Amino acid sequence: MKYDHTKKTNRFAARTLKDFSTTMFSLLEEKPFESITVLQICQIANYPRATFYNYFEDKYDLLEYCWSLIKDRIQLDDAVDVHHPHETFELFGRLYDCFKEHEKLLSKIMANNPIEGELFASFTRYLSVNVLRIVELLNIQSKIVPLPLAVSFYSNTILLVLEYCFLEKKTISKEQAMVYLRYLLIKESTQKGGSL
Repeated sequence: MKYDHTKKTNRFAARTLKDFSTTMFSLLEEKPFESITVLQICQIANYPRATFYNYFEDKYDLLEYCWSLIKDRIQLDDAVDVHHPHETFELFGRLYDCFKEHEKLLSKIMANNPIEGELFASFTRYLSVNVLRIVELLNIQSKIVPLPLAVSFYSNTILLVLEYCFLEKKTISKEQAMVYLRYLLIKESTQKGGSL
C-alpha cells in the first residue's frame, strides 16, 4: 500500500482518505469493482486525480486500504493477545460480528460483485494474510501435522465458515456458526486420528 495509514495523519489527510474510501464503498454498491475507474472515484469524491495518486497507486491500492479500515474497526490485531487455539473463536466472533453489522452493505455489494470476481478475491487474500498472521501467533500444539499446515488449516477454516455464513447468503446465527467452526476445528480433527 502506497500510503502508510499507521502513521499519524493530519486532518486534511484523514478527511481525504475517508472521502476516497467512502466513495469506493458507495460505488461498489452500484457496480462491479472491475468497472470502477480512478476517474470516477475522483469525480465523486471531488478530488483531482493527482490527489488520489498522492495516496494510492491505483484502485486496487485503495481497495486494500478499505480492507485495512475494516480490520482496524474490528480490532483484528488485538487477537494476537490470545494464547490458545480455542481462542480462535474470539477471532472468529469478531469477524462474524463485523460481517453481521455490515450485512446490508455486503448484500448490496454482492449484488454487483460475484464471489468469483476480483473484489472478493482481493478481500479473501487480504483477510487470509491477516488471519494467517494472527493464527500463527496462537500456541497451536501440533504433534502430527507440521505447524505451518496446522496454521493454514485454522485460518482457512475460519474463512470458510464466514464465507458459508455470509457470502453464500445462508441465514446462520453466530451460535450455529460457532458450532460449525468448533466441529471443524476440534471434533473433526480429533476423530480422524488425534489432535493436530
